[in-house]
Amino acid sequence: MRKVLGTLLLCAASAHAGAAPPETFVIQSDKTGHEATVKIPVGAVTKLSANFAESLAVADPEFESMRLRGDVLISIAGSVRPIQIKADNIVLELTPDSTQYHPVSSRADSAANKLTRATTLSGADDSQVLVGNVVFDLQTAAGPMEIKADRVEHQLSSEEPVSEAGT
Repeated sequence: MRKVLGTLLLCAASAHAGAAPPETFVIQSDKTGHEATVKIPVGAVTKLSANFAESLAVADPEFESMRLRGDVLISIAGSVRPIQIKADNIVLELTPDSTQYHPVSSRADSAANKLTRATTLSGADDSQVLVGNVVFDLQTAAGPMEIKADRVEHQLSSEEPVSEAGT
């Protein structure tokens, strides 16, 4: 029994150690009042939290739209590695899962980053700050997603993620 339990614990630990850290997008509010918009297939969202959520009227019953404010955190099942969005004020549009999704083999294939009229500023070690009309198109486990904002810090860290207390 101990051998089996020890083997299971070792397998679980090695699986967690091999888990890729999330690709993180930090969206900062624009002082001019423009809101960032994030479109995500509903099946790709693994965690969603905010201090305030307001449902927005949408004509299409297939979509759900809401305004999220205050310590917004969205965890997403990406196609290659997890994706995480941190913000303080965004409009979130949940879209139906795509039936045309095909997994991709590399990071270069998984994200076609469109940067329209954006300026790239230097960021921390593995990050870049994009300012202007920034649009990211990314693949998730449930189909394509899109981030539109005036300012985004994109963090692609190779460090091991910090685990939360109690996990």
